[in-house]
Amino acid sequence: MVYRFECLLEMMSTDSRAAVIAHGDLDGLASAATLIAALKRVKGLRAELLIAQPYNLYTKLTELAVKPPHVLLITDLGIDEATWGSTRDALTRLVSRGCRITWVDHHVSTSKLAPEFLVKGVSILYTSSGSASTLAREVFAPLTENPEFFIKIARMGEIADGVTVDDELAIVADRVAAALSAPSAKEPFKRKLVKMWVEEQRLIDDEVAIKAEEFERLLARKIAHVKERVVADLEKGLIIDARDLKLSGLAGHIASRIANEKKKVTVIVFSPNEREAVATCRVPNTVEFNALQELSSLVSKLGGGGGGLSRAAAVRVPREMGDLLLNSLCELFRAKLG
Repeated sequence: MVYRFECLLEMMSTDSRAAVIAHGDLDGLASAATLIAALKRVKGLRAELLIAQPYNLYTKLTELAVKPPHVLLITDLGIDEATWGSTRDALTRLVSRGCRITWVDHHVSTSKLAPEFLVKGVSILYTSSGSASTLAREVFAPLTENPEFFIKIARMGEIADGVTVDDELAIVADRVAAALSAPSAKEPFKRKLVKMWVEEQRLIDDEVAIKAEEFERLLARKIAHVKERVVADLEKGLIIDARDLKLSGLAGHIASRIANEKKKVTVIVFSPNEREAVATCRVPNTVEFNALQELSSLVSKLGGGGGGLSRAAAVRVPREMGDLLLNSLCELFRAKLG
């Protein structure tokens, strides 16, 4: 089911409350900015922006349930299977209190659960051939006061997700994506960036440039340390055990850089907190390997969960199962990539 945004707007008045929950990367924030700009242009609404990860989406939904908005848009957040029960319950509570919810996404895990969304009263705007920013560009950008600008914003999100190539915007998109991954790029900075896009319609500012430089310096140091933790170096695969390192939210970026450098499927196992062990995997364009399918199948046997895309996926298990996760990955990689 594809939800018609025009129908949603017709049911809203200028005193309606709206909220957007977005993933904190460039695709999520670019699509969120375009959605917010469309709401502002058509209905004069100032939507509240919340930022989440798939595994903690249910906490944001629970917060909103205290005083539900009239409409909620969720963008670029795939379903985390380990927390889906809590997410589903929170969605049900919001719908029962009159909140109209539309989920804008491109992750396979979301489309798999589409029948449950429809039963619960949540509508889906989904693509299997693009990103959340693709949907924002096609559906929402034409409704903004400056479609040309928000098409550029959405294009940056698509570039960051590898959906498209645009030489004119590539450098800017790379800088913004790097800035968003800097350790100091917390939620207030991300909300400020979206506000700049929506209200000032500028692509980049000095703070973005500073944070991008911070990111590159830290990333270089972390990559050097991570490369010392290789436990399996196979013909087409590389497994790294970085559970003793603090990766500061950079695991996915590190895996991507190494995968592209080595031309090998790269998985990094790390511990982001005292409770979990996480494996994040990146697949270079030179290798055929469905990371989402392979890792999800493996981790389901261990009682864990995760999500992502065919070339960029992450799974998590309880921390005490970290050795078992690592050994299982080694067996998988030797069978598929050895």
